[in-house]
Amino acid sequence: MRFFQGGERIGRELSSIVLGKILKVQKINLFDLRMALERGEIRKILLVRNYQGMGDLLCTTPVISGLKSRFPSASIHFLANTFNAAALQNNPGIEKVWAWDERRKADPRQWIGFRKRLKQERFDLALVLSGNALSLTAILLANLSGARWVVGYETKSYGQDWGPRLYSYEVPWNPALREIDRYAGLVEALGIPCANRFPEFFIRPDQAAFAEDYWNERFPSKGIPVVGVFLGGKVDRTDRIWPPENYARVARRLVENSGCALLAITPPRAEQPSLHKRESTFWMDEEVHEREFHRAYGEQCPVFCDSDIGHVAAILRKLTLFICPDGGIMHLAAAVRTPTLALFFGTNPDIWHPPVASSHYLRAPENHPCALDPEKVVQKALQILNLTPKTTEHSLNENR
Repeated sequence: MRFFQGGERIGRELSSIVLGKILKVQKINLFDLRMALERGEIRKILLVRNYQGMGDLLCTTPVISGLKSRFPSASIHFLANTFNAAALQNNPGIEKVWAWDERRKADPRQWIGFRKRLKQERFDLALVLSGNALSLTAILLANLSGARWVVGYETKSYGQDWGPRLYSYEVPWNPALREIDRYAGLVEALGIPCANRFPEFFIRPDQAAFAEDYWNERFPSKGIPVVGVFLGGKVDRTDRIWPPENYARVARRLVENSGCALLAITPPRAEQPSLHKRESTFWMDEEVHEREFHRAYGEQCPVFCDSDIGHVAAILRKLTLFICPDGGIMHLAAAVRTPTLALFFGTNPDIWHPPVASSHYLRAPENHPCALDPEKVVQKALQILNLTPKTTEHSLNENR
């Protein structure tokens, strides 16, 4: 394994050397770059973040609003990937979203096609948005776009020497702990204020109408709080999945103590579902996870499952409280200001918890899912429910 990892690392290093010589990156210093921005010479900007998940991409949205606020007439494009591009759906600050298919990264036809189409746009600046991880593919795509200048964080901070060859200017590494601050810090280093520090997602009127119809059908009684629980997580990240019987216990106690209604939310069904072996005390297969929840809960409840992220966001916004593990769904709930109780197991909330007043969290002892007592979650949830009328009103006002 170490042999193959070492070979891959050497391959990337050689690629950066060869492409650095071929591409002949135009260099610029910070003063001249800031002056070009001030003089309005940079009219078309490409943001590149073509890897990792929906939550990571939502953390970059303050960069979009910061750029658009400072340069309202600028044309901003975003290069994401096919499985997280939906997080930018409806964002008014973006003119176009480009979706890179990571599954086809070894296909030269995709590289050639992207290069041809991107160069036609004549970008003035390409910003590589690197947070906790660095991607050579992202840097190469930024260069192949034909942008006059390509800028990103200094790659030596990630243990790589790609920057001097492939960046026009390397921004000194931002040591900020929170991931969302790292992205904002990149543009702030260029002299562009980025006051916003919360994720954003924009719901279309038709998506809001869908949620309203769904709500009226499932929850016709007005005024009853509705608590949502998320019965899912990445199947390859067991450190983010709580046993379904724990969710069931929390749901049952909340219904008994607060008189709330319950909505279970599950990830969209895979086109080709796969079974996963039982790990410790819970199933990794999401359908089994859902079935185990209902068995432990003791009765049926409405289950929402939809592949349209706009529908999911609109449903989340109507909840009185949402309980979920750290992940993309947590960031989406924060982006629409849903009162949320996020459960952190193997990840650090100081880095990943959204800095939004409506979002709260609990961290499992020893970072182990089974170590988090459901009763502690119940007590925290009841505490938040007492605050939700004011929070929910604030949330709705911000999203109108």
